[in-house]
Amino acid sequence: MHFKVRAAAKEDCKDISRMIMELAVYENMADQVKTSHEDLERDGFSPNPFYECLIAEVPDEHKTKDGYTVVGYALYFYTYSTWKGRSVYMEDLYVMPDFRGKGIGTGLMAKVAQVGVEKQCVRLQLSVLEWNKPSLDFYIAKGAEDLTAKEGWHFLRFHGQTLDTLAKEAPKD
Repeated sequence: MHFKVRAAAKEDCKDISRMIMELAVYENMADQVKTSHEDLERDGFSPNPFYECLIAEVPDEHKTKDGYTVVGYALYFYTYSTWKGRSVYMEDLYVMPDFRGKGIGTGLMAKVAQVGVEKQCVRLQLSVLEWNKPSLDFYIAKGAEDLTAKEGWHFLRFHGQTLDTLAKEAPKD
């Protein structure tokens, strides 16, 4: 199937928001999605964006039954490793179910890798839910290393009240 991968534009944020919710439903976490398409517009298309995004588009003759031609996305941002240097972190890679197995996910991820290499990033990192074996197998087949298994890293998070409490411990100016 023919498809095109391109940089997302502000006008794509409603489609990206729709697919974020589809991914969250698949991951049994729909109640956790708090971002709106307006948040995506503000945070990705401001003078200092917090993320970048690629979308996969199919021609009109392959659009979904609901009329969508945007059928996948990869949302990523840059981080820095004090040991290795520049890195790119892929927050989401999603392809609508009817379009899986057609090279779209590989195309999106490969384009994120290409962008990272062009920006002299030394690695592409991502997280996968423990139970999501199809995705884990996909990434491993492409050459990803499972750092939880290999090195024992844990992915930790401060959010909500714990983030606020920690912030209050910051030294006063």
